[in-house]
Amino acid sequence: LSVRVVGSLAILLLLYFLADGLRLYCVIRAVGSRIAFAYILKLVFVNIFVSNVTPLATGGGVVQVYFMKQKGMSIGKAVAATSIRTMLAALILFMLTPIIIWVEPNLFPVFLHRNLFYGTAGFSCVYLIFFLIIIFRIKIIRRWLFRVLLLLNILKIVSRRRFRFLFLKVSHELNLFSDGFKRYFKYSPGWAALSVVFTVLFLFLLFSFSVVLVRALGYQVPLLTVLAFQVVVTFFMYFAPTPGAAGVAEGGYGFLFAHLVQKQDITLLILSWRFLTIYFGMVIGIFIIYREIFNRKKVV
Repeated sequence: LSVRVVGSLAILLLLYFLADGLRLYCVIRAVGSRIAFAYILKLVFVNIFVSNVTPLATGGGVVQVYFMKQKGMSIGKAVAATSIRTMLAALILFMLTPIIIWVEPNLFPVFLHRNLFYGTAGFSCVYLIFFLIIIFRIKIIRRWLFRVLLLLNILKIVSRRRFRFLFLKVSHELNLFSDGFKRYFKYSPGWAALSVVFTVLFLFLLFSFSVVLVRALGYQVPLLTVLAFQVVVTFFMYFAPTPGAAGVAEGGYGFLFAHLVQKQDITLLILSWRFLTIYFGMVIGIFIIYREIFNRKKVV
């Protein structure tokens, strides 16, 4: 708790939240929309809170889309923006993790089982293919949407009028979604490049918390080793079914970092890491969501 350590963590925390907001802001600009950066910062904390109380961190993007719609952004483009934001971070992690495990086998002996390693690399490829299908084969999704709605109509669950309305409405949003992806990749190279830069910066700042904490505990661990451990832990958090990867994150983090610090320090390290990267932002997110809902009720 020295002034130097607390000051370093405070600055790191501020830059971490700013980078998170900037990567989403740049993606939104790249897909052809505009929202004030101050409002984007609110969405950062909303995402942190909701993602960590919903299974597989699925709720954060949905709530962000809802708040973006309140600012006049179409649902299709809002979904495209949140999807691209998530995809950029995931692709970086999914590309780095197999490489790190392969290059540094002594650090990750438990992951070098052939099936597990191939599974990690295979899932990374499937993830990329999935997004390529969404971007360039939107007609396939529309075709399946038509079939599902037609089945619901045949089963008398959805009326013919409702069937037509839903198909046209969702198709329109799918077109906007696809247009958002195309704009990002083709028409806004500057904003797209900045979104990649801020995503890399965001991940680096996220992983840097462990560097500062480990050094604050008096351990002189190589920077690259700590960053490598963080990449692997964050990668496997994507597969955790629990809200906010609770349990999985702490277990994986403790398992790996127990090789770097002594047993009596690992609990403090885990709790400090989770508080700074998750729980601090969640507390702010709770107040922002409450205030937004309370203000909206007053207006109504």
